[in-house]
Amino acid sequence: MRISQRLDFSLRLLIALAQQPPDTVIGAGELAQRLGLPRRFLELQATALAKRGLLLCRRGTGGGCALARPAEETSLADIVRAVEGTVFDAPMGSGLASAEAWQSAGATLEAHFASITLAALAARQDALDADRAPMYFI
Repeated sequence: MRISQRLDFSLRLLIALAQQPPDTVIGAGELAQRLGLPRRFLELQATALAKRGLLLCRRGTGGGCALARPAEETSLADIVRAVEGTVFDAPMGSGLASAEAWQSAGATLEAHFASITLAALAARQDALDADRAPMYFI
């Protein structure tokens, strides 16, 4: 299985926004710089996520992106579906052991992704960032 760059970048964008206080609006340029992503690519992904109801985006002075709903109410499955269209695209077929195996794997993956919230991912990222922060001793 392969994770698309579009999905990875979209998830990184949403996690960065979830790390902010609620209703915080951040400009695309600042987000791109903070995440080390190409600005144009980030703008395209933000627009796509806004069309799918995950982001609110405003143009112009004071504009930027914010989460459309609380991070606790958005699952990883919601994000994957918004970006890729489906969590797992399993081949269909009746009476085929291989199709049953793929469908079972897809159901398991769907349930796992549905159990992970954007808030949990943001909290984990906060912990990882804290571990990497330099420590100063006097």
